[in-house]
Amino acid sequence: MGTTVRVGLPKKNPKVLKPAFTIPPKLLQSLVEDPKWDEKGSVTQNYNSFGVVNDPNSLTDSLRAPPSVSDDPNDSGSDLEEDDLKSALGKRRRDGKSALPQPLTSIQRLYISRLVEKYGADFQRMMMDIKLNPMQHSVATLEKLCMSYYIYKNKNPLIVGR
Repeated sequence: MGTTVRVGLPKKNPKVLKPAFTIPPKLLQSLVEDPKWDEKGSVTQNYNSFGVVNDPNSLTDSLRAPPSVSDDPNDSGSDLEEDDLKSALGKRRRDGKSALPQPLTSIQRLYISRLVEKYGADFQRMMMDIKLNPMQHSVATLEKLCMSYYIYKNKNPLIVGR
């Protein structure tokens, strides 16, 4: 009989728990006292003490989100939030800028360069071309990809070497 090959995967230690997210240190320092769970209080009261909404689907006035939570994209948020966190949340940064788009992968650069060579800045025609745009990107996505392509065009060693 042939030998069996066992794939070696890293062992996970069930006793080590990693936090799902980290609270920014400035925000952590701003908390005056650590809220405690009140055994005699209701769940809604305890959630409110933590600043969390009991039922996010509820539209009643009594269970509204805290006033610091806002869907307004022009909301600058708290001064304790870092600029990277603000740009990730879609809020306005302190310096007024938004985060730069990520550089394209080599495959994306190849597809976008072909589209730009053929159509220039005509995103509508780029979207309609199913041969050069196999991922069927929308006009808005193509605009973002082309913007990233132009920003990092001269900074990429693979393209500059041509």
